Amino acid sequence: MSSAPPNGNVVEDLRAAAPPPARTVVGLLRDRATGPGADRPLFTALGAAGERIACLTPAELDARARAVAAALHETGRPGDRVIVPPMPGLDFHVAFFGCLYAGMVAVPVADATGPVAAAIARDCRPGAVLVPDAAAPGPMPGVPRVAVRGRVRASRHWRGGPMALDPLAPALLPYAARPDGRRPSGVAVGHGALVAGQAAVRDRCDIDPGTTVVSWLPLWHGTGLATALVLPLVSGAAAVTLEPAAFVRDPRVWLRAVEAEEDVFAAAPDIAYELCVRRVPAAERMRIDLSTWRVAAVGGGGGGGRPVRARTLRRFADAFRPGFFREEMFAAGYSTGGGTLGVTLARPLHPTVAGHYDRAALARGEAVPVSRAGGGGVELVGRGTPLPGIGVRVVDPASRRAVPERVVGEIWVDAQGGAGSRTGDLGFFDGGELFVTG
Repeated sequence: MSSAPPNGNVVEDLRAAAPPPARTVVGLLRDRATGPGADRPLFTALGAAGERIACLTPAELDARARAVAAALHETGRPGDRVIVPPMPGLDFHVAFFGCLYAGMVAVPVADATGPVAAAIARDCRPGAVLVPDAAAPGPMPGVPRVAVRGRVRASRHWRGGPMALDPLAPALLPYAARPDGRRPSGVAVGHGALVAGQAAVRDRCDIDPGTTVVSWLPLWHGTGLATALVLPLVSGAAAVTLEPAAFVRDPRVWLRAVEAEEDVFAAAPDIAYELCVRRVPAAERMRIDLSTWRVAAVGGGGGGGRPVRARTLRRFADAFRPGFFREEMFAAGYSTGGGTLGVTLARPLHPTVAGHYDRAALARGEAVPVSRAGGGGVELVGRGTPLPGIGVRVVDPASRRAVPERVVGEIWVDAQGGAGSRTGDLGFFDGGELFVTG
């Protein structure tokens, strides 16, 4: 990937400039930081046992992100890629927004060391890597380190590139491991596409300032980042995050975090709901009140790697019914762009759409309904209908032409902000509902 061209001598004072329509993440955070809720908690981090360990208001996050952006401008220029590895507490939040305030492109990674990180660095040629503090070792030799903590003085007059407020500028470069073993592939996501994708989720799920997003999903993954960092800004909601390891160690930490809030949106893959059933004893389930959980999103991209099983949804709903969870709280969906861009999503508080299809016919590329699973039938969960502003087609890869309903083809997506893509996933439409087959 070639280095992004410089932005010439065009500079802008982000604080003094007249605010444009809030079509970028930076614009949204800036609005929150100067609005009536500037001093109310926006992001809260939980510890391993569910205790609150850190909190940031919009005004605090704005100041810290501005300071990180100023430091990044000492090492590079707008358009540079910046590696953002996992960090404890709310450091990742500050690092991510600091990149965007600087007009640079955030490159989240699961680990800044090892062969995968080295391959990503060779491909994107980062201008900097963010670390929690100055004492942290340099994870990438030769790449300048910029510390997130300890920057308490942020100049009101630092100047950043206009890319921070340009909906068409790239904001994020998520990488995905390739199943064929070749180097990881990255797909740039623009500011406008990132905001538009989460605005569509907001509208489909009626997320508003009274909602709290509760998430343990890793922030370096597209779904976790979009859900926990971008969706709250787009919707006016607050967010509570916990480390993935805390959830894996004890799923009750996640469920109790849901219980502690009033109106909750939370998303997780199929396996997470299955893990809750396996790991939470039956005697304890009735003592966890999940009546505040309004939307339980499930799914993601990659039909083969991220299946949604009707059996899992039924098992979770049955297991936690004593705690007032209902199966219609589930909203199955499908996403692309490394999980950052929602494509389809079922309507919450509606029955889950599922159907049984002939397994042999699916292998031939036909979705033939059968009466039930077993005897050659397979049960598939519908991933909902396309979100507003998202065009979804099922295409014959050879002819590049759309196929009729109940014919399996490759899922193609045309999203707002120029984020259209061939997904590599197979699926079909049935009754307007997207089913992902692999």
